[in-house]
Formats: sequence, C-alpha cells, structure tokens
Amino acid sequence: MMKTRIIKVPIMGSNAYLLKGKGGLILVDTGQKGGTARIKKTLTDLGQAITDIDLIIITHVHYDHVGSLAQIKKESSAEVIVHEAEADLLRSGSCGFPKGTMAFSRALSGLANRFMDGSFEPVEPEIVIDTSFDLEEFGLEGEIVHTPGHTEGSLSVILDDGNCIVGDTLFNVLPRSVYPPFANKESRLMESWKKIREYDCKKYYPGHGRKFGRDKFEKSFKKLIYPSFR
Repeated sequence: MMKTRIIKVPIMGSNAYLLKGKGGLILVDTGQKGGTARIKKTLTDLGQAITDIDLIIITHVHYDHVGSLAQIKKESSAEVIVHEAEADLLRSGSCGFPKGTMAFSRALSGLANRFMDGSFEPVEPEIVIDTSFDLEEFGLEGEIVHTPGHTEGSLSVILDDGNCIVGDTLFNVLPRSVYPPFANKESRLMESWKKIREYDCKKYYPGHGRKFGRDKFEKSFKKLIYPSFR
C-alpha cells in the first residue's frame, strides 16, 4: 500500500486538501471565493501546476467549500464529483446556511440565513454519486463514502492508509469535541459517525480546524452515544 500525501490548504477559515497518490492528484473542496491563488501557490511549492489536478471532490455544497470551484475547474479542466442530493445546488449556485446544533450556533445560523449571501458561481459536475466511489481510477487507494447529517449530500474520503478527510461531518474548532456546531439532521449525522468509526482511521482531516487523532474522535463519540461517559 502506498501512503497518500495530504497537503492542507487553508482558505479564509475553511480547509481544502490536495491528495497526491501513486498516479494522480486530487483536490478536496476549494474554499471560499478568492482561494484559487492560494491553491496555485501550494501546487507551485509542490512542483506541480493546477492542470495536474485530475479530480475535485466536493464534500458538500456550501459557499465556503465551493466558492473557488468554478475558477479552479476552468483553469484545471478537472472533473468534479458531488453527491446526487446536492448536484442541483451546485448547478444553481446557491445554498442555505445549516441549522445550529448548539445555542450559539443556532443563533448564528438564524442570522446567517437572514443576512448572508450564500451564492457562488454555478458548476456542472461530471460525476454524481449516490453511495460510494472507488478512487483507484484517479490514482489513489481509497474511496468516497456518503456521510449525511451536516448536509444531505455530505461526503467523506476514506484512504486505505488510515487517513480520513471528513468535510464538515467532524469539526475541530472546540478543545474537547469534534461535534459540528452546524448540522441539518443530527440523527443522520450520528449514523455517519458510526459509519466513519467502523473504518478505524488513525487521522481525521476536517473542513475547519486542524487534523486530529482517533482518541479525540472516540471521546466525542462516546460522550454523544453514552452521555454519562467522562
């Protein structure tokens, strides 16, 4: 098994990731509008160009993850993959703000839906999936899996080497928890957590915050499933 190199590209509070495998280069998410230059600079530092990107995986269609997608797709000619539940959102260039899961985030969600513009330049995806997708044809050892909850079409990338890129299914912005402050359907989110847990990944790469290990995920999981756990 060849280890996939994961390069984080922070873009105005959101993370994009470049995945370099045995024979391909994949971009996961694109950050907010204006992030193209940052991604191109990272590629230059790696000795590569934007045209080397073969595939762009969209973990979910929110403006802070697809804001730069149209420009990057145009310059790279890469194919775009998205879940079928959010393909029409990507085509329309519009999305709402997700529901809050905590007191502060519920208030923030309400304000955001009233006053923030979540629009972005529309994009037509080449690949639309419903459950999972093997990445072997794009030179990586791993798969994309459906992990709904934050949004209906949320996706995660599970790599065979024990790493997992999770979009906003897991956050790492709080010191003792990786539970997302925003999710449209928390019951589905917990089912997705159970699915991710079955893969026994070693490292998790979220759409917001730093990567974290299995221990932090396990502690958050047990507190939610077993509230008396400490």
